[in-house]
Amino acid sequence: MAGPFRLRRCGWGSEVVASDLNPVAWFILRCTLHYPHLLAGQKRPLPDFALGDAAFMTGFFKAQGVTSGRALREALALRDAAAKAARSPSADSTLRAWQRGHLPQGADRADFAWHLRAWGKRVLGEARRALAGRYPTYAEFEPVAATKRFAPADREAKPCEPRPPVLLAPDARGEASVAALNAEFHADYLADKENPRWVAKPTVAYLWARTVPCSGCRREVPLLKTRWLCRKGGKRVLLTLTAGEGGVVFGVQSNVPVGDGGAAERRERDRALGAGTMSSSGATCPCCGVTATMADLRAAGRSGRLGERMTAVVVDGQRGKEYRLPTEAELQAAAVSDAALADVFADVPHGLPDEPTPGEEALGMRVPRYGFDTWRKLFTNRQLLALGTFIREIRRLPLDDYPADWQEATRAYSSCALSKLADYSSAICSWHNGGEKLGHTFARFALPMVWDYCEVNPLATTSGGFAGMADWVARYVDHALAALDAAPPPSVRQQSAMDLNLADVDVICTDPPYYDAIPYSDLMDFFHIWLRRALAGLSPETD
Repeated sequence: MAGPFRLRRCGWGSEVVASDLNPVAWFILRCTLHYPHLLAGQKRPLPDFALGDAAFMTGFFKAQGVTSGRALREALALRDAAAKAARSPSADSTLRAWQRGHLPQGADRADFAWHLRAWGKRVLGEARRALAGRYPTYAEFEPVAATKRFAPADREAKPCEPRPPVLLAPDARGEASVAALNAEFHADYLADKENPRWVAKPTVAYLWARTVPCSGCRREVPLLKTRWLCRKGGKRVLLTLTAGEGGVVFGVQSNVPVGDGGAAERRERDRALGAGTMSSSGATCPCCGVTATMADLRAAGRSGRLGERMTAVVVDGQRGKEYRLPTEAELQAAAVSDAALADVFADVPHGLPDEPTPGEEALGMRVPRYGFDTWRKLFTNRQLLALGTFIREIRRLPLDDYPADWQEATRAYSSCALSKLADYSSAICSWHNGGEKLGHTFARFALPMVWDYCEVNPLATTSGGFAGMADWVARYVDHALAALDAAPPPSVRQQSAMDLNLADVDVICTDPPYYDAIPYSDLMDFFHIWLRRALAGLSPETD
């Protein structure tokens, strides 16, 4: 929590005054204290689109403690009812009446946290319609039971003729399904899970390496700190690198053997086996052996000669994460033109984030040394396209049926989810091969240079996607609504702690003094550029 607090004793809690000069920290305080107190204890009918979502309503009922019986049966029936009503000319007027008649009494009323979850799904759904083509999904032909996530790895699968993966075309909602592919099989065939069928494998993340032209052979040098894609328990996957006449050729090697010897010997062998092209002295070309020094790399960055190349794709398989080379369709989907960016950001206040980053003299700011002198340059074009699309959809939310406080809070918390998504959607995020997970921008209080980075799929339901970010925000709101229900009204101010009246103060709670150990305001600008675009015009306070 940023900023000092003033608390006065009272019968039902403490009177709190929270302040901070930094606009991002002030906004966090506002979301932490102001909105939950404003909306605590209130319930309103869920929007129609949420009532028609069987998965959403099932989760809602379970959260209310209803886990069986009529309530869940009715929730699961809503999807079919919504589909039938949508085909009716009077769908808009009859859908809510049908739902009200079939739901348990008062079951459609929910507190703000569940409304926030509903609108988060709405934002994601609209973004998926616009962005699905940019994040392709492939289906592979394989059995289900023999490769299920927690099934024994040595279970023998039924033999089947291999088939090449198939690119799934997204439907009108942006969702990819294997139903059409599996229509060739009879129901009895599909009932046996060991029979091969088409299985969708959505993308979790894309792995990239920055590149620089070699001063010797002029070929492209991929800048890799390590070639290990996964080294988790017995799962060992390596990115192979072969030097050819046309440049470097990548491959993916699974089931890399551990080797003999003691622990120290195995660690040293793995270090040598997974060595990339980067070292403390610079980058060595795998084709001709010429080394570019760090000064060379900084000069290349400042002159715009640093490129990037997709090295591997991480997908969500039946037994966990899988790794493969990118396809031509995926390479084309990642290539977002400046015209496409301009089109999306035409509807976003302040446009593209071309504000300058802090200078390289600022503590922990390494990226300006390599030419990343505006915030825009910390993101790929596809990441910018995705973030701009989410901002646009947050700003377009049809919230007119809500009171002004609910409208403001919904957009404010949706913008918090956007900020968290941005933290996991820059081109300085890393892939943690030991945990098979995505790292975020601020692994420490700095903006270091990252040579091989990870691009998350923001549409994914796995870690790093917008769905997970929105859920984390809603979880806090759940807690805050209960905690602040009977508390005195908090006061959240954007001002210096020196201006607070400390008379009659019981407790002062503040962050430890940073002094010059952490470049707090510089780092907060990373979030400020996105919040000012998402929140523009929201309220006099946020403007």
